[in-house]
Amino acid sequence: MRPPLILSASLLLALAASPATHAQTATSRPVGYLVQTIPSGQTRSFSIPFDADLSSLPGTVGRLTAVGATYVENSAAGWTPGAFSSSATPYFVRLTSGVHTGRTFRITSPANTATRLNLADDGLDLTTLNLAVGTATGTGYEIIPGDTLATFFGTTAAGDSLVVQGAGDPLAADLLQVWGGAAWLNFYYNTTWSRWARDTDAITDPSRNDFLLRSDRGLMLTRRGTTPLTLAVVGRVLATPQRAVHTRSENALTFLATMQAGDTTLGALALQNSDRTAGWRASADPAQADILLVWSGATWFSFFYNNVAGHWQRVGDPTPDRDGFVIAAGTPVFVQRRTAGTSADDKTISFPTPGT
Repeated sequence: MRPPLILSASLLLALAASPATHAQTATSRPVGYLVQTIPSGQTRSFSIPFDADLSSLPGTVGRLTAVGATYVENSAAGWTPGAFSSSATPYFVRLTSGVHTGRTFRITSPANTATRLNLADDGLDLTTLNLAVGTATGTGYEIIPGDTLATFFGTTAAGDSLVVQGAGDPLAADLLQVWGGAAWLNFYYNTTWSRWARDTDAITDPSRNDFLLRSDRGLMLTRRGTTPLTLAVVGRVLATPQRAVHTRSENALTFLATMQAGDTTLGALALQNSDRTAGWRASADPAQADILLVWSGATWFSFFYNNVAGHWQRVGDPTPDRDGFVIAAGTPVFVQRRTAGTSADDKTISFPTPGT
C-alpha cells in the first residue's frame, strides 16, 4: 500500500501507460491505477491491488543466502543497519522465486543488520519452508515499502494533507475498520489531538499514527463527510501470485486482499483448487463448507463451493451457479475455514497472478 494519489483522469492515464522501472530490477512491471469511491454516509470495503515502488535503499532485490527460524540473510546485501525496521516506515519482504513465490513477511525488530532481516513470521518457523539459499541459486526476494495509518491517509502535522475527514468526536469523523482476528478495530483521525486514534482512546493513550496497514489485508471505511470520498491510487501490478496467510483455527475469519488489479470472478479465483488453497472444504451443505464473504455495500454475501454441483453458490440464493459473480478490482474478501490447519501450507491462500 502507499499514500493515495488524488489525480486527474488524464494524469492517471499517462501514469498507467508508463512502465515502472527501478535500477535494481531486471524487467519492468506495468503500472496500474484504480479509483475507489465511498459515497457519503456509506461503508465500503477496499484494498490496494498494487505494490509501491521498490525501495531505493541498497539490496532491495537479491537472493537469500541463509534462513533461520525468524530471519533471512543475504551475505552480499550491504543494508544500512536499522533502515528497514522502523515502525513509522515499515517494510515487507516478498519471495519472488521458488515454491513459495508470493509469500510476504513484515520486517521487524531486532533492527536489521547489513546482512540480516528479522521477520514477523506469522507463527511459522521459516526453516520449515525449505527455502533455497545460495549466492546464485537462492530464493529471490524484493523489499517493498509498507504503510501505516499516517503514511497512507495522512495527518495534519507539518502541512501534511489528511485524505479522510477528521473530527474531535469519532462519530463525526470518517471511520476506518481493520479486522483484528476476532473483532473490528476502529480508527479515526482526531483533529483535537492531531493524531490517529482508536474510537475507544482517551487523550492519555498513545498515538495510532504508526498502526500497520498490511497490503495483504482488507479495510472497511465509513464516509461521514457530506461529499463522496474518492481514493485514486497508482502502483506496480503484482508479477507473482498473492500468497496470503490466513487464520486457520476452527471457523476463524481472515479479511484478505486478493491483489487483483482488474475485476475478477469467483470462478477465476478458484479457491477450491488445490494449487490455490490446501484442504479447501467443499460441500453441498453450506454449513459444512468453507465460506467466502464479499461486502455488497449494505450486507455480506456468503459463498461456498458446491462440489456435488461443481460450482460456487451463494448461501440462500435461488440462483445456483455463481461462478460468474464479479468481484470488483480492489475488493477484499473474508475467508472462513471450518476446520483448523496443521501445516504452513494449510494457512495460506494463493490468489492468482493479476491478468492470468
